[in-house]
Amino acid sequence: MNFLEFQNFVETDDLLVSHIRKHFSSPLQKASKGGRIYCNHGKVLLIKKGTLALRYNNRHRDVICQLYSKDAFVYSTILDDEQFYLEALENTEYMEFSLDEFSLQLDQDQLFSHFLAAILSNEEQAMKNRLVLETEKLENRIFYVIEMIFENLYGFKMQDAKESYYALPAWLKIKTLASFANASVVAVSRNLQGFSKKDLIETKTTIWKVNIKKWLEESPFSNSTQNRQKMKKIIN
Repeated sequence: MNFLEFQNFVETDDLLVSHIRKHFSSPLQKASKGGRIYCNHGKVLLIKKGTLALRYNNRHRDVICQLYSKDAFVYSTILDDEQFYLEALENTEYMEFSLDEFSLQLDQDQLFSHFLAAILSNEEQAMKNRLVLETEKLENRIFYVIEMIFENLYGFKMQDAKESYYALPAWLKIKTLASFANASVVAVSRNLQGFSKKDLIETKTTIWKVNIKKWLEESPFSNSTQNRQKMKKIIN
């Protein structure tokens, strides 16, 4: 088994998380919904419960560019920049570790390189998210954000969905979506009405729901001939 194959195994089976919980101890810390967490360069967080958002200031608007939820590691060099911070989107529990002690033990256990690979993947994704949220037109940003939230919640992409409808997180409302989409609440609300008219998403209920078939037909990020063929097998 080569490095990439083992890395996939580590991530799929949560081997790294299980190893850390078995061999490391740290007091459980809590952040209430809306609370900010400032994590410096020498710390690593492991989320036990809840969701954290990585925010940054872009032209006087705080934009969310990355999500971390249960069993996710939070370590980013950009958190040393004062314009970046973490915010709890719901009540969150996490453990905090010293990077020095953490890396030393993982290196001895021959797992540090896999931890680095996971962290670099998160950093790369955050950079990609920022690029999309600063360059795409608003409608496309909304598509992108909903798909990002979906994947973070369920652990797979919409293309791999097996059901007709999926609920989105209870914390997702217009104001939060506007923070993700790097736009005003008014502009996002207007665009979301169009999504609702096309039956892509149901937002009149407390918890929003996505119509997978219609979403994949319209999304510029998920729409493809292969996806449409796959959806025909899932939904009539």
